[in-house]
Amino acid sequence: MGRVEEFTQEGEKFIYIDFSGITTDNDFMKAVKEAGSVIEAYPEKSVYTITNISNVKFDTHTKEIAGDYLEHNRPYVKMGIVVGLDGIKKMMVRTVMKLGGRSNLDYAFTKAQAVELLLRK
Repeated sequence: MGRVEEFTQEGEKFIYIDFSGITTDNDFMKAVKEAGSVIEAYPEKSVYTITNISNVKFDTHTKEIAGDYLEHNRPYVKMGIVVGLDGIKKMMVRTVMKLGGRSNLDYAFTKAQAVELLLRK
């Protein structure tokens, strides 16, 4: 599917997950499985994630899928940043974070800004 990019910057490991433009729960589930299998290959608390959710269709089922995904990835992620949020999606992401038991997520406008924020934390 090609929605996951792994890279290293300043000695830190990053995973960029591109969920942008996904409009069906089936496609979202496929992308989540791809991303989850990459993330779980890392040791605990060893990787930063940047997740692009621009133009993603969210509904109740999508929120549940995302909540399970965040919970599954929690042990591996030092911190994550979400890009592509508007006001409504920001509220949805907060709900999903609660469902996934995650408090180590933040927001940025671009992938480059997300990398900079994560390197400073």
